[in-house]
Amino acid sequence: MDYSLKQRWRLVLGRYAESLDTSLSSEQNQQDQVLEQLYQQGLKERGFQISGGLEASQPSVVQWLDNAEKLFPKSVNDTLQHQALERFNLKQLLEEPRVLQNISPSMGLLKQLMSISAHTNPKLQQQVQQIITTVVEDLLKQLRPLFNNKLNGKLNRQAHSPQKRLANLDWQTSIRKNLKHFDGKRVLFERIYFHARQQPQLPWHVVLCIDQSGSMSSSMVYSAVIAGILKQLPCIKLSLVVFDTQVVDLSEQADDPVKVLLSTQLGGGTLIAKAWQYCEQLIETPSRTIIATVSDFCEGGPEQAMFQQAQHLIDSGVTMLGMTALSPESMPFYDTNATAKLSRMKMQIASLTPDHFASWLASTMGLQK
Repeated sequence: MDYSLKQRWRLVLGRYAESLDTSLSSEQNQQDQVLEQLYQQGLKERGFQISGGLEASQPSVVQWLDNAEKLFPKSVNDTLQHQALERFNLKQLLEEPRVLQNISPSMGLLKQLMSISAHTNPKLQQQVQQIITTVVEDLLKQLRPLFNNKLNGKLNRQAHSPQKRLANLDWQTSIRKNLKHFDGKRVLFERIYFHARQQPQLPWHVVLCIDQSGSMSSSMVYSAVIAGILKQLPCIKLSLVVFDTQVVDLSEQADDPVKVLLSTQLGGGTLIAKAWQYCEQLIETPSRTIIATVSDFCEGGPEQAMFQQAQHLIDSGVTMLGMTALSPESMPFYDTNATAKLSRMKMQIASLTPDHFASWLASTMGLQK
């Protein structure tokens, strides 16, 4: 028997396959542990208590969910997590207020809570809102400086500004103007100079169009945070649209990522064509409009309708950007056939982490430094 086939049978049969006389790689050993916990001994027997004493067991539950997502392809992971949630009542466990009061907020936990719509449960509203707030504040600290730096306009090297921002520092002028204060050892800076920035005369209209179908929980969190940042920038007019089989305009709430996430309901199908038809209604100046869609591009309706709507928007002068869905480990998952055809139609599509999206958006708007 082929050795790799032996390894696969070893993973399938678990502890009953010792007679195959085969060893597993480090990653396969981790996969084996996840599968054993679920199918061989059961999560409860491995210390995952389903009722009573929840405080001690809950971190391991979230870790198991995260490990399953990290170690297996999406199709396999969907099956594993579905069976875990149903067979071992993990959904009930994560919906326990006592668990959420004692758990450490993290992106992995928030993703799981969003995927089971825990944020819509009135009994959990306070706990889930606190977790969302903590994770969002963390992401804002990481991402806001990057977006502000990239999207606040090009440096105007012919003019100076009283606004003191390190990214705008004109160190050559600062040194030259203060050389008269050189004491033989060091320059004493009486005044430090900062470049001004050129702002576009007409703001760009950025429409963030976010897929909120069931597989998009991580992307939804990042998108809400990015929308909150973009909403504060003077060079951008922001619209925030989320969709599954229905389309919801959250533009009025876009400056508050926590409120946006509390308003979303992950699940359902995906109708991208319908979402783009709505976005078209928001456009005033096509040549200054960017529709940035975050999705796995698995269209639930007729694909031809999606392609026709994309072509119509592109022909009108709208810049179409597409960001593929990303797992928490930044692994992309998307419909490769659909994205390939959209790319041939001149829609720009990329698999990007949020920090790289800032550079991509700045380059598209002509603000790249």
